[in-house]
This record gives sequence, structure tokens and C-alpha cells, in this order.
Amino acid sequence: MSDIKTNRKRVRFVLSAALPLVLASGATLAASEVSEMQREDFFAYCASCHGPSGHGDGPVAIELKKRPTDLTQLAKNNNGNFPYARVRAIIDGRGQALGIHGPAEMPVWGERFGRESETDMQVRGKILSIVDYLVSIQEK
Repeated sequence: MSDIKTNRKRVRFVLSAALPLVLASGATLAASEVSEMQREDFFAYCASCHGPSGHGDGPVAIELKKRPTDLTQLAKNNNGNFPYARVRAIIDGRGQALGIHGPAEMPVWGERFGRESETDMQVRGKILSIVDYLVSIQEK
């Protein structure tokens, strides 16, 4: 076998062995970046009412007619299953029926994010980021 063919085989072997490791390390980095972004979105948009830990005790909570929901109990209050679609729809707020006496106290984040974003996909992405963060703070 020629030296060129032998070298090609070695390169292929090294690349085939290294590629899964490179991809796995990139996935880990991306996951940690995403969770930091999720946390930042929660703190930017939710913590003032729901509190930094999501218990409904944010600094604005005392000004509201109804205490904000304890977001750490959503799965527990739903037979141990996080109500992902329902929470997403509530945060989005578009398409939700407004109360007889005007809008609910919780902002319609889908509309607010729509003013900041160029596309509906960006709006949905921000909402899903927050919902994913809420999944991570559920108490058992």
C-alpha cells in the first residue's frame, strides 16, 4: 500500500474518532448558553412579578390585585406533568379571552415581544425560552 493511501486512512480514522467528541462538546456548550439565555429572559420579563425564584413574590406583586402564580408549582399542580402548551399560551397571551372588565394584569407577552422582534419565529422563540426555564425550576 502506498504511503499516501496509508496516510489517508489514518486521517479518516482520526477524524471519524474525533468528530463525535467535537460535536458532543459543541452541544454541551450550546446547552449551557441556552440555559443562561433562558434565565436572563425570565429575569428580564417575569421576575418583577413572579420573583427571582418564581414563587410569586416579586417586588411588583404587592401592587397587584391577585398574587402572581407560584411558577415552581406548575407541574406539581398538574399531577406531576408540566403543562407546557398551556403555559406557552398563557405567556403568549394572543388569542386569550380578556376579562369582562379589561385586560388581565399579566402582560400579553406575544404582543410586547412582537414589537421588539422582526419575525413571529423570534417571538415564539423568546416565549419557548421562558417556558423551558420554567420547566427547569419546578419543585418536586
